[in-house]
Amino acid sequence: MALLSLRGITKTFGAIHAVRELSLDMHRGDVVGLVGDNGAGKSTLVQVLSGALEPNAGEILLEGELRILAPPAEAQRLGIETVYQDLALIGSFTVAENFFLGREIAWGRGPALLRFIRKRAMTEAAIRGLTELHIEIQRVRTQPVDRLSGGQRQLAAIARGAFWGSKLLLLDEPTAALGVREAREVIELIGRLSRRGVTILMVTHNLEQLWAVCNRVVVMRRGAKVADMASADTTMDEVVAYITGAKGEQDAGQRRPAGGAPA
Repeated sequence: MALLSLRGITKTFGAIHAVRELSLDMHRGDVVGLVGDNGAGKSTLVQVLSGALEPNAGEILLEGELRILAPPAEAQRLGIETVYQDLALIGSFTVAENFFLGREIAWGRGPALLRFIRKRAMTEAAIRGLTELHIEIQRVRTQPVDRLSGGQRQLAAIARGAFWGSKLLLLDEPTAALGVREAREVIELIGRLSRRGVTILMVTHNLEQLWAVCNRVVVMRRGAKVADMASADTTMDEVVAYITGAKGEQDAGQRRPAGGAPA
């Protein structure tokens, strides 16, 4: 049974079809690279899966159960975490405080802001999470996030997503604006998460990264899914052909994605 099944997902904004009748299955441990030109619908699809947008049509099944993911708090409750390009980190907070942003551990009952926050417990849990993923960040207890490098902030944001995302981790351009070394560190972290069985959907414009960590490549064009292929069975030239329209859905229909269903 697929971990996540999308059936005919459509999202419109007035006359604009941002996502057109898109169907997709993801299984546990999949790392799916989602690619396409600007305006292809990738970010809209991520927002639908994160609960930020509700589809106009279609069904979303999580572990076989029909689900409504909106609002984002519901998607999070179901084990879906999203790391956007802006990272959603508060610069004046430490890594540990950002780990538990909106999920603070506190004594007693009721809203966390009206209770005593257990900072030590949160810090120790965050350090354990970072250690398990082999992420080294100095002074996790005291150093504000805005004093970290761009790569370290990205690592912290992905680690936070993996810490809470028990079902699915959505990554929107995780290496954008990073240098070569920092991008490599982020890709290595995604690889470690993959080996731990974390299911990941990764939007990227860097096609080389598809073969570094992804077992599948899904291509969107003008809101539609035009290809779904095992990364081992395709090439960069073929992926580019689907992105540009040199190849289309009629070509993908002759292929089979990693899950075995026609693309």
